[in-house]
Amino acid sequence: MVNSQSYFPSALLAAFCGNVRKTLEIREIGPQPEDKMLFEKLEKTYIPLMYPKDIMEILPASVPRAGQEGSSSNIHVVRAWMNYPPGWVEDWMISNADLAPVHAYLDFLRRARNRFNEVAEKMGYWNSDASHSLGHDRWSVGWAGSNLLSIAAYLYSLKSYNVSGSLLECGVFKGSSTACLSWACRELGLTLYSADSFAGLPSEEGHYNAADFRGSLDEVTRNVNQYGYPECVQFIPGWYSESLKNFAPTIALLWVDVDLQQSTLDVLNNVFPRLAKDAVIFSDGFTEGVDFDGYKVRHTGGEPAGFARFFEATGIGYKAMPGGAKGLALILPNCQEDEQPLFNASAFQYLLSLL
Repeated sequence: MVNSQSYFPSALLAAFCGNVRKTLEIREIGPQPEDKMLFEKLEKTYIPLMYPKDIMEILPASVPRAGQEGSSSNIHVVRAWMNYPPGWVEDWMISNADLAPVHAYLDFLRRARNRFNEVAEKMGYWNSDASHSLGHDRWSVGWAGSNLLSIAAYLYSLKSYNVSGSLLECGVFKGSSTACLSWACRELGLTLYSADSFAGLPSEEGHYNAADFRGSLDEVTRNVNQYGYPECVQFIPGWYSESLKNFAPTIALLWVDVDLQQSTLDVLNNVFPRLAKDAVIFSDGFTEGVDFDGYKVRHTGGEPAGFARFFEATGIGYKAMPGGAKGLALILPNCQEDEQPLFNASAFQYLLSLL
């Protein structure tokens, strides 16, 4: 949604773009997103999002891009960058949607949004096994809809950079995220490994009790068969402390939705060595302004506490930031302190508002 009464000032473009206008067609910046907070975030700081390689290659040479600094730890960070006007790259993509790489990417995002929203609608049934003390598992749709688009978009970008590996999902509930992400994996030629106890949470922690968020393997399989692409999915049943001990496939993207601190540690301790060099991690359970301390994770409980403990214990460098949807975090492992992430959640939300 956009507010037709407010616009990005064209003077801002002139001040920042300068000679870039000579080599790149830039349209008048369109309406800002209706969410004023999003616009304010874009005004404060902006660098281009981690977009697909073939799109980054046709942007001006001055735009920071993955791997432009040979000493950078991975494709997700840079040591040198330039600030650009808010929404500059996103507006350029919309204006140049006829270019094949841009068209393919925007088309993927539109189709993913339609498909994910369809799954969210069709899986919207009451959970007869609900047990959570605050009723958080009464609705059978967990992660679905537009909330998963940043994960799908990142899978697309990883594919464009030839990052090898599969998607490992830890935490399935009733299978809504599995159904959505199986579509993305089918589009991109990837395998989705979905790990869960299929008996609910293993223990008590905070407001969670053992067996909360229970979805049987039979129920999840039915949902994925009906709303997803089961040929792309391999289920891994059991408690993570045991079921993932011998997990062998290389992981391009790890998706963690396990609620508990210990479950997060069980996942990371077992599969972190299987991450590809340029792999990324997305996690549920993060609140902006609460669970982040700059680009670090605060030891606040649940998944954030699990990540904080893991990185403290291992000494592995990382960057953590909002992941493009409420409750979502993006974690980039093996980064250095002086490196700047290319991902920008506000910029990605702005792009989605233009589609």
